[in-house]
Amino acid sequence: MKIIKLDSSVYNKISAGEVVERPSSVVKELVENAIDAGATAVEISLVNAGLDEIKVLDNGSGIDEEDLKTAFLPHATSKIRSAEDLNEINTLGFRGEALPSIASVSMVEMRSKTQASEMGHFLKLRAGSVTEEGVTAMNRGTEITVSNLFFNTPARLKFLKTPSGELSEVKACVMKLIFANPRVAFRLSDEKGLIYSSDGKGLGEAIKGIFSEDIWQNLLPLDFEKSGIHVTGYASRSTFFKMNRTYQISVINGRVSENQSITSAISTVYQQYLMKRNYPVTVLIITIAPSELDVNVHPTKAEVRFSDGNKVFSAVYHAIKNAVEKDIEERKILFDTLQDDAEQVVERIPPITAEQDTFTASDHLIFDSAPRKEIPSFDFFTSHTEEMHEESEITRSVKEHLKKKYSFSEPEVQQEMQETASLYRVIGQVFGTYLLLEYNEKFIIVDQHAAVERLRYDKLLAAYEKGAISVQPLLIPHVLEVTPSEYAIVENKIDALRSLGIELVPFGADSFKLQSVPDILSDMDVSALIKYILSDRAESEDTIIRERLAYAACRSSIKGNTYLTDDQIAELMNVYFKQGLPVQCPHGRPAYYVYTKRDLEKLFKRIV
Repeated sequence: MKIIKLDSSVYNKISAGEVVERPSSVVKELVENAIDAGATAVEISLVNAGLDEIKVLDNGSGIDEEDLKTAFLPHATSKIRSAEDLNEINTLGFRGEALPSIASVSMVEMRSKTQASEMGHFLKLRAGSVTEEGVTAMNRGTEITVSNLFFNTPARLKFLKTPSGELSEVKACVMKLIFANPRVAFRLSDEKGLIYSSDGKGLGEAIKGIFSEDIWQNLLPLDFEKSGIHVTGYASRSTFFKMNRTYQISVINGRVSENQSITSAISTVYQQYLMKRNYPVTVLIITIAPSELDVNVHPTKAEVRFSDGNKVFSAVYHAIKNAVEKDIEERKILFDTLQDDAEQVVERIPPITAEQDTFTASDHLIFDSAPRKEIPSFDFFTSHTEEMHEESEITRSVKEHLKKKYSFSEPEVQQEMQETASLYRVIGQVFGTYLLLEYNEKFIIVDQHAAVERLRYDKLLAAYEKGAISVQPLLIPHVLEVTPSEYAIVENKIDALRSLGIELVPFGADSFKLQSVPDILSDMDVSALIKYILSDRAESEDTIIRERLAYAACRSSIKGNTYLTDDQIAELMNVYFKQGLPVQCPHGRPAYYVYTKRDLEKLFKRIV
């Protein structure tokens, strides 16, 4: 068969398929061009979700008359001049494919005016060919109208969604563009009216204008820099989630992009807080030297590659982790009034050292064999109310704890206990699983298992991070046979694995010997561990160890459906007294719920 050169009308349509998939693709390319032109305000209007018409108007620098036609030529761009410029890309567009691709499958009218020009100029195209040109009156900037998208490629129309589906795609696209350019004012509207509006006053205002109030109230600000990578933006609290990753947005050097290192970092932080198939909300703004990433991966530039994915993983991981852990610490319910800044006695408390705060056998709190507590009669409660209020079991327990821990004199303890007892008391236990507490005009329901499980997990994790978890040598070392590419992966991970207690040594040219693992992994299927080792994903070995720590904490904690004696409840409260009531267990289940006095009064119609 004879080889021929394809006509431009053919290869332009082929190339358009890589850049222009649907109306949202057109919106993205045109808005990014506006941003590159220095626009501070962008208006987007749609007719029939963009299937009939898309209009983008900006107040950018505009295009000179002699450049209007050139802009629609394949690979014509003002962003780069040579191949070397690809190493330092600071613009959103640079390939010179968007405008000719859009024009080849639609009808386009471009109107533009520069500051130096007295009049604006316009150009009309049909399927990539110029049909009309001339002058027009307008302000500085550019207006592009794209009509009848895919009119000459009807086969592609069959793969589009319904107008409502395409509108959802455009809204998602514009939302990301707004977050990526929070200092630019945006307006998105269609024939039914205004859809999105952002005033360009920063990321926080942009998020509040688009996300629901519920989401905004559960976001934490981020600001972290490491190894030349600056991470700002917002991430949701450990207790807040959505059912998909739609609300996870990453902006890298002003470009909305995806990258596995970022996704892995987000998942790693939240895996100990959220249940499976629950996803956090994140809007990450990542700034990195242009020479450290490659944006020339795909024509749509939706994916980037980093020269060092581990550095990016670490920066994102610590940015979110620091914010989430700080928030969790602030939301812990602290029963110890000695921790209140208003208490003068706090200066007399010696700091708790690592030696004093070790995790003892009594902290395991496994009460599987505990007998069910006999429920007192109603007469008992009515006749002993004052006595119980004056010296409850928890009051005595806390008093003994304070005397033993801080060696206070009896008057000091008595004074502190009067203040403490007036703030909280244990009401009882329900269904052998939940403790009911009254604290500072709040009614608290505590999941006894989840709360202790979190405390146990934090203890084990602290020991692991300090290298205090013991290592188990394997009686029979496991031989790990690998391919050449896998050999390189394992070889690069040997030092990191050793720090985790996983000892691998080379064994010939194509294998390694697994000689030891942490105790926490000793009963694990070796094949599953090897799968993690061979996965070329940042810090995946750390992930599996954290999962096992959570499993160990769960197995050794007090179980649900376990009725406790007064002494056992007092012991449990001692743990909460010392460490605070945690927010949630390592698997994401809440450890407590709080209802204020006002909540209950509204429930019982005492107030309306």
